[in-house]
This record gives sequence, C-alpha cells and structure tokens, in this order.
Amino acid sequence: MIEISEHYWENLIGILGMFTLLALAVERALYQIFDSKLWRRLEKYLEEQVGGDYLDLKPWISVIVSLVIAFQLKVDVIATILRKNEPEILSMVLTGFFLAGGSTGIYKFLKRARKLKDTTA
Repeated sequence: MIEISEHYWENLIGILGMFTLLALAVERALYQIFDSKLWRRLEKYLEEQVGGDYLDLKPWISVIVSLVIAFQLKVDVIATILRKNEPEILSMVLTGFFLAGGSTGIYKFLKRARKLKDTTA
C-alpha cells in the first residue's frame, strides 16, 4: 500500500505537468518535420508505391522518438508516481507511448479521468 504524505498531490501535479510539457514539446518538434514539403513529398511517393493509406509512418516515428527520449532521459512517470527509486523498462515503455500521444493523448486521458471522477463522486 502506498503511504500518501501531505506533499504527494503537489509532487503528482508537478510530475504530470512536466510530463505534459515534454509530450507537447515532442509533438511540436515532430510537427515541424511532418508539416514540411519534404515530408509531404515522401508521403506522396510512398502512397504511389504502396497504394492507399496503408503506410502511415507518423505514429511509428512518434513512438520511436518518444521511446528514445524516455530511455535516454530515464523518464518513468509511473515509477515516479509510485515512488519507486529505479525506473523500470516496462513503465518507461508505457511512458514513451504516452509521450507519443502528444496533446491528443493528454486530452483524451484527462477526459476519461474526468468521466471516471464524475461516476465515483
């Protein structure tokens, strides 16, 4: 059982705030690439070669970049919230997937959290 101190919620809000800023930074950085003429030309080329929208590289690139960031910076939101001293591989992978979600992922997570809060209240 996790023992919750008086500073737990302050730390949790700080951790989630930093995570949100990191997710938004990753999203904005990748947007600069995905909005470029070179990227559009690459997508057009791949669409002509493969046909259709079967090969969408954006989510895969976003996940790979986010996983690299999570592992290089040892960002493990789950372990931090649960007050574990060392980051764990599985929770760093989950953190990387959350980072890859960007602002859309954050919005959907907060929307679901609000619905859950409303049903328990």
